This record gives sequence, C-alpha cells and structure tokens, in this order.
Amino acid sequence: MTRIVIFGDLHANWEALLALQQAERGPDVVLCLGDIVGYGPDPKLCLDAVRANATHTIGGWHDQAVGTSRVRGDDLLEATWAHTRSLLSADDRDYLASLPTELNVEIAGVRFHLTRFSPDDLEAETHMLITMPQARLRERFGGIEADVILLGGPHVPAMRQVDNWLIVSPGSLGQPRYGVPDPTFAVWQNDRVQIHHLHYHSQNTARKLSLLPLDPEHVLRLQSILQTGGLE
Repeated sequence: MTRIVIFGDLHANWEALLALQQAERGPDVVLCLGDIVGYGPDPKLCLDAVRANATHTIGGWHDQAVGTSRVRGDDLLEATWAHTRSLLSADDRDYLASLPTELNVEIAGVRFHLTRFSPDDLEAETHMLITMPQARLRERFGGIEADVILLGGPHVPAMRQVDNWLIVSPGSLGQPRYGVPDPTFAVWQNDRVQIHHLHYHSQNTARKLSLLPLDPEHVLRLQSILQTGGLE
C-alpha cells in the first residue's frame, strides 16, 4: 500500500511543515506542488527540508521570483522576496529557478500530473477549483494524459471529478486562505485521496514575522492572513 503525501504553498512556514512531519511519519512518496518560499519567515529551513524529503517537486510563482529575480509583484511581495533572497545561497536560488512548472509521474500504476494555477487564474473571480466551470477546467487541462491532476496555487482545499480526471487541490500548508487557519494537505492511498487538516501554533510563525525587516503594515497583513485563514 503506497502512501503518498501531497502538499503545496508552504510559503516558508516552518511550524506548519513540522506539524505535517509529525502527523505523517515515513510516507512512501512526498509530492510538493510549489511555492516553497515567499511570505514566511523560514525559507532556508523549509527549502532544505523539501530538498531532502520530497520525492518530486514543482516550482511556483514565488519560487521563480526568488530564484530568478525576473518576476515582479506588489510592494509586499517585492519586500518578502528580497528578504528571502538575502537568506538563501546561490545554490538555493539556482535550485528554485530550476524547478519545473509541471511534472508527470507514475506511482503504483497511477498517472499523476503536478501543476499549478497561474497568478492570472488566481485573480479571476472563478479561481476556486470547486466553483470553476467545467468548460474552463477542460480548456486548462485538455490534452493532459493523467488519472489525477494535483493542483497548487488556490490555497483552498478542494476536489473535482471532470471527465476522466480527478483534480485535487490540497490547499496550502503554510498560508491557508479558506477562512480557517489550519493547514491542509492530501494523502493518496489505496486509489483514494483524502484532504487532511492540521492544528499548529500559528502564533509562533506570526511572532517570527514581527522580527522581519518589513514595513509594519506588511507584517500585520501577513500575520492576519495566518491567524484568520485569509480573512483580511
């Protein structure tokens, strides 16, 4: 029985990653759906852990921004990306820049496609997987030969069956945005997938944020997202 742990959108939240490691000891496979860094206070710890333990990893928008310095964002994003770069080595940044944006893997006879919504998708009114029209999902994923599509980006856990695909968003491990501060991840086992919720001490992460060299308004916004599950 192959047990696969699936998570994404860690966003340098070490306490959330520790909670996952304590809940899931010794899975057979670990799949990371990107945005390892960005926003959070512990990019080095989180990146080292993902590099050491994830079986397959794709990169997200924040990973590309930190790794290449070619992505642009608002003032909060630029500030957190700059601080993250200052904490990472050149090798770390090269690793982030080298991560693929999509990946096909076959595990225990099941074809998985790892991918993410783009920032443009996330800005759309119908960005939530659970409410996105089937026609839009077919347009986005048409031609993909997979049994299960694993989707990072929305920060909201959800599952949809569309045609022959099971589309799974595990939500966000490090910065949930579904109205609850509990991190979420997914587990695949025995041809079934389940979304799991974690309890962790978000106040420890929030306390670390207060020590970052960021504008106080940015710190308060990031702390609010952590403590309310994205209800700003």
